[in-house]
Amino acid sequence: MSIDSSNSLFKEQQALLSRVVFLEKERDFVKKLYGDMPQMLQLLAKGALLSTLLNCSKQKLQSLLPNAYCLFIVCDKECLQWRIQFTDSINEGLPNRNGQLISVPQALVTFAASPSCPKRHDVDIQTMSSWKHWQPFLHDHEFTHVSMVSVSDDQGSIYLMLAFQRERNRLENELMMLALNAYEAWLCAIFEREKADQLLLEDSHRDPSTGLLRRYSFENSFGIVLKDSRRHFQRAALLSILLHSSSKVNDADLKVLADVMRDTVRDNDLIAHYDEHELVMGIRIQHLEDAEVVAAKLLKSLSAPAFSKNRLIRSGLSIGIAFYPEHSSLESLYQAASFAAHSLKNVTGYRLEFHGECYESSAGFYTL
Repeated sequence: MSIDSSNSLFKEQQALLSRVVFLEKERDFVKKLYGDMPQMLQLLAKGALLSTLLNCSKQKLQSLLPNAYCLFIVCDKECLQWRIQFTDSINEGLPNRNGQLISVPQALVTFAASPSCPKRHDVDIQTMSSWKHWQPFLHDHEFTHVSMVSVSDDQGSIYLMLAFQRERNRLENELMMLALNAYEAWLCAIFEREKADQLLLEDSHRDPSTGLLRRYSFENSFGIVLKDSRRHFQRAALLSILLHSSSKVNDADLKVLADVMRDTVRDNDLIAHYDEHELVMGIRIQHLEDAEVVAAKLLKSLSAPAFSKNRLIRSGLSIGIAFYPEHSSLESLYQAASFAAHSLKNVTGYRLEFHGECYESSAGFYTL
């Protein structure tokens, strides 16, 4: 065998051996990366607190990258407010007393503002002008490389992880990319869980097709209104709105009615889909006639030609009104308002219940 052939064979063997060594290192890295995934998934499935999940992801990444320093930052989507998630002895010079970053390198701003490129590696950062604001920090700790990943929570915040490394014990880019991908996937899963929890919470309180409160949520919220009214000697009114339509309520038609009702009252007044053919409104008032004005305004709005093709509105509705403190509980308010609404006997209009009697107008309350 010639010397050239021998050298070539030796080089191939060395390359193969080097490849095997790297693959073994990669295997061990992947085993460590995913070894505790069942426990992480259980935490996620059980609905652990956001702070707990974020702290677990931090600890996981730091154990995976023992020779790197991981810095965790949160900024708003406009990249104007920046804060450190977890302060320690290494990053203590970067934030002010409120945890806000004193200065932000341009490289970090550019990266956070580029959601289409959620991962990035910067080398020789001690000489890069885009990292000049952090030069003392980089030199003090001999950081020469940084790998970054960003994840948006879709609620207006961007979560960034920066893995700073020193040249003498830098991890291969392929392995660092595995770590960044895993961190990104984990945070995306956390934020998806948060969004799912929020949707479930909203659905439990509001009907998703109309945006109206569900019965339980209305009763809970209007109960608070009554407590406030009792404390501050204020009035409130409950309106029961009976739908004359006998057919199954169409969600699209109901959504139109709900939108008109919302336009009729203030933002802090309450509207609920109480039963399939009944809605209720809970409103704060100063004078008894205020509730009558709301009912008249609603009926006038619904009589507009624009709603002539809405079968639910065209069928008509009856409105019954009862007052607090004349009725001191939600139950008695509802019974009185429902009684007043039913007294119309499927005739469109409104009636006011006052001390056990039904009236067409509040002007008749004190008439002899």
